[in-house]
Amino acid sequence: MDLEPFEKRSGDRRKFFRALLNRVVEPLAETVERPLERFDELVNPPPPPPPPTPWRPTLLRPPGAQPENDFLTACSRSGRCVEVCPVQAIKTYFTDDPQMSNTPYIDPEQQACVLCNDVPCSTACPSGALMPTTVDSVRIGLAEWSQELCLRTMGQECNTCIEKCPVGERAIGLHADSYIEVKSDGCTGCGVCQFHCPVYPKAIAVKPL
Repeated sequence: MDLEPFEKRSGDRRKFFRALLNRVVEPLAETVERPLERFDELVNPPPPPPPPTPWRPTLLRPPGAQPENDFLTACSRSGRCVEVCPVQAIKTYFTDDPQMSNTPYIDPEQQACVLCNDVPCSTACPSGALMPTTVDSVRIGLAEWSQELCLRTMGQECNTCIEKCPVGERAIGLHADSYIEVKSDGCTGCGVCQFHCPVYPKAIAVKPL
């Protein structure tokens, strides 16, 4: 008796029923898995995204200031640097941001740093946020000149920023084209040029380092 056709038919039937069973079971499995996945999401929700980093202004810090993050950590908000500044150039910054609030800063448009010989603000700091420094080492910012705003661009011979700079030609002078040139190697960022600039918005302004 030839069993090959019978075995072939039996194999075909098994394949048929297996395929049929898979077609029935797979949708049922998906129907069960989806609610389980949803349940798992409810029981074990993904972690929330990290909160956005709050925007913070870049402030001009007093002479001797550590890098900003280190400064904010070290500053005790004692106000000693504010108290000892002889020209009241150092102000206290008030804000809702607890990390920035009550920290000292300088706004050259209100009052520039005058580069005291003994730099008393840096030695008065009790926490090390301001490190003792010499006047020759002061580098708190860098002045930037705006050609569009400057009176010289409009044909006027204004030299106020050059004449008032306490550092002199090491920090600022006239370029060959008669425009203002700030020299990064000599500029201390004191802001005297910005304070005395006769136009508004200021044609020269200090950017913190």
